[in-house]
Amino acid sequence: MPTFAEKAFLKTCSLPASGKTIGTHSGSFQADEALGCWLLRQLPAFADAAIVRSRDAAVLEPCDIVIDVGGVYDHEKLLYDHHQRGFFETADGKPGAATKPTEATGRWKTKLSASGLVYKHYGREIISQLSGTGAADTEALWSELYDQFMEGIDAIDNGIEISDGARRYKESSDLSSRVHRLNPRWNEKSDHADQCARFEKASQLCGAEFLDVLAELVESWLPARSLVQAALEKRSQTHTSGEILKLESGGMPWKDNLYSLEREAGTAGLVKFVLYVDQAGMWRVQAVTVEGTLFENRVSLMEPWRGLRDAELSKISGIADCCFVHANGFIGGNKTFEGALEMALKSIQAASKSGGYK
Repeated sequence: MPTFAEKAFLKTCSLPASGKTIGTHSGSFQADEALGCWLLRQLPAFADAAIVRSRDAAVLEPCDIVIDVGGVYDHEKLLYDHHQRGFFETADGKPGAATKPTEATGRWKTKLSASGLVYKHYGREIISQLSGTGAADTEALWSELYDQFMEGIDAIDNGIEISDGARRYKESSDLSSRVHRLNPRWNEKSDHADQCARFEKASQLCGAEFLDVLAELVESWLPARSLVQAALEKRSQTHTSGEILKLESGGMPWKDNLYSLEREAGTAGLVKFVLYVDQAGMWRVQAVTVEGTLFENRVSLMEPWRGLRDAELSKISGIADCCFVHANGFIGGNKTFEGALEMALKSIQAASKSGGYK
C-alpha cells in the first residue's frame, strides 16, 4: 500500500508542467528558501517550475515568483522577501499591523521567513492538494503544521532563540542544520552549477520532512481530534470540576489537540490531568503540560509520591492499588480508574491549597 508521501508525490507528478520560474538567491542556501521552493512546486500554478538562483535583479525580474531575495514583500506582485528593514509579518497577523512581537495581532508572534510567507498565503491550498482534506480539516492541519514544523523554520532563519538565557546543550540534528551541511564546505571547491544541484537536494530533503509531518497529522493527529473533542465535551462526567479528561486510548496524540480545542472552547488551561488505559491494562494518570513547554506541568502529581511504587506508594498516598509515580511527577499509574482519578484529584487539591498549580 502506498505511503502518504508516495501518494502525495504521485499527485504532484500528475500535475501538468506549469512552465513557470521561481527566483531565489544564489550562494549559500538555508532550509527557508529550499522549503519555500518545494512548497510552491506542489501547486498547479508552479508545478515543475524551474529554479533561478541569483542576486542580480535583472536576472530575477522575469521570474514568475521570487522568494527570499529582493528586499520586497508584495503578495500581489508575488514577491516574498523578509530581510528588508521594517518587515514584521506573522502567520495569522494582519498584514502591516505590527513591527515587533508585542504588536502582533494574531496568536503567533514569530516573524515569518520566506517559506513562512509562502505558507501563509499558499499553505492551505498545498495541504488540500496533498492530503485531499475539506476546508475545516485543512484549516486545523494548517494551524497544527505551523506549530509543529513551519514556525521553527521561521524562527531559525530569523535568528530567534528558542528560549531565553544560556543554552543547556547544542542541538544540530534539526532540519535547518541538516540543510546547512549540504552547502559546500569553506575549503571545498564548488561552482554555481554544483551549488544549484546541492540546493535541489536540500529542497527535496525539506519536502520529505514536510510530508513526514503532514502524514503524521493527517493519519494520526486528525483522527484523534474527534475523540479528544468528545472527551472534552464529556469532561464533567469524569469529574464535576471539568479538570480531568478520560480518553479511550492513551496512544493517540492528544496533547496538541487538547490545546487547540481548549482555545476554541474558551477554556484554555482548564484540564490538568488525562486518564487512559495503557497497553498492559494499567490506568495512567498523566499531567497536561503548559502549552509551549516540554516539561512544565499545569499540575504535577504530588511531590511525596514521586519515585515510589506499589504498596509503599499506596500507603503514602492513602489510595489503593497504586502502581507508580514517575520521579518527575508527570505520570503515574493505578490498577483502577477510580484510583487514577483519586490520584489526579488529590494532586489538584494539593496544588490549589499551596497557592498555585505547579
